[in-house]
Amino acid sequence: MTKASKTKEYQVHPLILGEAQVGSVLDIFWSLTKNVAPVKVPVLAFLIEGGSEPILVDTGMRSADRAMNIHKLGPHSIGEDNTLAAQLARFGYKPEDIKTVLITHLHYDHAGGCEDLPNARIIVQRSELAAAAAPVGPRGLEIGNRELFYDREDIAALVNPLWERVELIEGDVTPFPGIDCILYPDTHTPGSQCIYVNTPDGVVGIVGDIVRKVQLNVGQGIPPGLYYDLEQMLRAMRDIGQRSDLVFPTHDPMVLEEDPEKRLAALRPEKPWP
Repeated sequence: MTKASKTKEYQVHPLILGEAQVGSVLDIFWSLTKNVAPVKVPVLAFLIEGGSEPILVDTGMRSADRAMNIHKLGPHSIGEDNTLAAQLARFGYKPEDIKTVLITHLHYDHAGGCEDLPNARIIVQRSELAAAAAPVGPRGLEIGNRELFYDREDIAALVNPLWERVELIEGDVTPFPGIDCILYPDTHTPGSQCIYVNTPDGVVGIVGDIVRKVQLNVGQGIPPGLYYDLEQMLRAMRDIGQRSDLVFPTHDPMVLEEDPEKRLAALRPEKPWP
């Protein structure tokens, strides 16, 4: 998003759609870290207000049990207050009020609630849906299995009962004035996209899982642990740092930090590396 394209300002609100226990090695390149302890992280989606309609970015997970039993991950949970309906109600909306969902990528914890939004068009990159329908993972992985964190029920819903409401895009698109969808191929997933939103605080980059810790991944140029192509990942993080005034990862608790100074220090990217 260029400065000239900032034609509208929005507000971005995190929605807490659950909690997961994951290895801290997911934050850093090739898991090259001495910190291997599990950490609890939120599962977030984001509500965008200020335009002609409320817009949702990502939809959380279908169920905590599937995350643990199908993908063989650590403890996951969805509390009563963490349902999509409950989180939208905090801002005065019902699921049927959401007319547009922008999906960063189709992993189980980002696309599991699409069926709960009966009136929403679902915007996703064509390359991401193709990769999710036929993932390249080998059989027998202890974590992730052949599906590589794509939930077959989520994808089956998109290609059958929800198909008429799925809007496939290819590459960079501006679905609303001041909101850009930018494709970063073969980064965290084959068709991951970031959503850049013009706000009073500057451009907010909603980055899915391309970034997990802003200063580590963007500021220092150290990729997180899961990616498809190293060069593509490095280009993406540099571009995210150049485009964004604030970066909102999906699983960083600092997005929820109430102290504004600490929050800005964690989420405002340092000048990207040369």
